[in-house]
Amino acid sequence: MPARIQQLILGLGKGKQASIAAAGATFLRLKKLDTVLTTPKPIFENDAAEIGKGHEFITQTFPSHYEVANRIEKYASAEFVTWACAFGLGNVAQTGSAAPYTYTILPINPGTTLELPYFSIVEQVAEGGGSAVDNLYVGCAIEDFTYQFTYGPGRASPKLTVNWVGSGLLTTPSGITVPALTSENNMLAAGMTLSVNGVDYVGTKRILSGSVGWKNNLLLNAGFFPGSDLQNGLQVRGRMEVGARVPSFQFTVRLLAGSPEYTTLVNQTTGTATLSVQHDANNSVTFTFPQMAFQVAENAEADGIVAVTVTGAPQYTNAQNTVMSVTTLCGIAGIAQ
Repeated sequence: MPARIQQLILGLGKGKQASIAAAGATFLRLKKLDTVLTTPKPIFENDAAEIGKGHEFITQTFPSHYEVANRIEKYASAEFVTWACAFGLGNVAQTGSAAPYTYTILPINPGTTLELPYFSIVEQVAEGGGSAVDNLYVGCAIEDFTYQFTYGPGRASPKLTVNWVGSGLLTTPSGITVPALTSENNMLAAGMTLSVNGVDYVGTKRILSGSVGWKNNLLLNAGFFPGSDLQNGLQVRGRMEVGARVPSFQFTVRLLAGSPEYTTLVNQTTGTATLSVQHDANNSVTFTFPQMAFQVAENAEADGIVAVTVTGAPQYTNAQNTVMSVTTLCGIAGIAQ
């Protein structure tokens, strides 16, 4: 019998793995919006370009490596944003002896390590009294995440999209009993505050939409080093290190006479950018850029209203030793711990 995509059970590793090859033991079961199932892809080479066969056609194929990657798109709950930022930035400190727990999250220091905390992912789809899919992906890391907010009602006003990459290590059947659905606290954009370079964009009712992002540019080919390991005769990654990381920040506001955003751009004025959003006093997220300049300010339009879209240029500051930080409150302990 065919299986419906709504039967998918998704388990995200809660605690970090001890190493890239050591499967995680604890999971969060979450809902998602996209319908994309993960496909483990065995990659094979062929001899079409090799000389000496007397023709240009393939006569043999050769095992190369596994590629595993996917994305997760969800409404932005305090729990999922904490999970994504913790594994995506990598330097995580949890405080609090009882809920709500406070997470202080910074990018990893490349002078200490180039590897983010690894996690495991489980995908299960029941079919015909058994399983159409029951895969455990071991040794996964976040390539990028993007938090987006926009005007309008409902849970869609803030969303979070995560792209992750796997080592290629796969266990089928997974042998994992995924726990019950995690109770999530969705944060609406109506509960947001935004201050950029001294301007309160919520207080002036000008803010329309925007995004905060982080890209790790993982060095994926370098993960296939000599001795990185094999699975079914195909190479798997033995590490995934961050490359040149890129933070991003963009927002669109209603345009005022004189465009203070354009003035800030021309003068290259810098200041702090802080975006906070909360569900309630126990569930919230705050993104902080300690030093923000403007890179582009372009006139735009939204529902017939003249607007301006600003692309920020987050800058590293020695005083805070970072370019971006995230502080969250949620009721789940042990994320990326």
